[in-house]
Amino acid sequence: MSCTVKGRDKDGYRLEGIDVVPNFPPGPKEEESNTIPKLVQLLQDSNRRQAQWKDSSEYWNCRYHALYQEHMALKYGDFCETCQTKRDTTPPGGCIELCTECGQGKQTVQSLQLKLEKKEEAIRYWQDC
Repeated sequence: MSCTVKGRDKDGYRLEGIDVVPNFPPGPKEEESNTIPKLVQLLQDSNRRQAQWKDSSEYWNCRYHALYQEHMALKYGDFCETCQTKRDTTPPGGCIELCTECGQGKQTVQSLQLKLEKKEEAIRYWQDC
């Protein structure tokens, strides 16, 4: 569906008379002569910014890999091989039963619930006082 303007045909030309196209004066020549130096300056600026971003991205990439290595060392350093394989094969959210050596010193859900109950009891005691 095309929309026509009053006094114009479907292509936008006037139905009567002549369609006057304004003549604009040509722009100053000095703008054309400054175009290439401006483009070169913009290109140099963009290359400088790109080099800065590249240095920054390399720095943060190295930092990420260092932190990731620390994380993996902490993640797998506490468990024996059988417990590590259990941990890797267990789906997310699943429970892992650790061997006695790996489980020594770790807190279980039951021990954490007991601690929480003791804290809540202490809070109630101090609120009553």
